[in-house]
Amino acid sequence: MGVESSETRAQLIEAAGKLVRKEGCAAVSARRLAEKLGLKRQIVHYYFSTIEDLLVAVIRHESEEVRERFVQALATDEPLRVIWELGNRVTVTIFEFTALALRRKAIQAEIRRYMAEFRRIETAALVRYLELRGIKPTMPPVASAILINSIAHTLAVERALGVSEGHTEMKAIIEDWLRTFAERGALSMP
Repeated sequence: MGVESSETRAQLIEAAGKLVRKEGCAAVSARRLAEKLGLKRQIVHYYFSTIEDLLVAVIRHESEEVRERFVQALATDEPLRVIWELGNRVTVTIFEFTALALRRKAIQAEIRRYMAEFRRIETAALVRYLELRGIKPTMPPVASAILINSIAHTLAVERALGVSEGHTEMKAIIEDWLRTFAERGALSMP
C-alpha cells in the first residue's frame, strides 16, 4: 500500500501521532486525518489498509526515534540511572498504546517487539557497564532493568493520575540503589 518513503505517508504518521498524544487512539480516523491534511479520505486507506496499520506505523516511527536517543544515553557511565530517568518520562502515548495492545493483536505484537528490543538494549548496557568495571552482579542485569523500569513506570502512572503518596520515600530508595549499583553492581534492599 502506497510508497513507504512518500511524504504523504510520513505526514499521515505524524498527524496520527499528534492525535494519539492529544486525544488518544480512538480519535484517529481516516476522515479526521484527511481533513487535517487536506486530503481525500481514500488517500489514508491508500497508504494504510486499516487504522490499526497506521497505528502500528506510528508505534514504529516513534519507537525508532526513542531507540536512537536511548542507545546513546545508555552509553554513559550510569546506564541504570538512564533507565530510571527515562522510565519516569513515560508518556500518555505509551499508556494509550499499551491499553490498545490488550485488545488488538497487531498492536500487541508491535509493543511486544518494542519492549523486547528495549529490554535487550538495557540488559546489554548493564552487562557492559559491569564487565568494564570487573563487577560480578548480585542480581541479574535483566532483573535490575525490570525492577527499576517497573518502579519508574508505576510512579509515572500514579503521577499522571495525581497520586504521590510514598513517591518521595521510593525515590530515596532508588537513589540509594543507583549509588550502590554504580559502586558495586548491586541493588541493596533496605
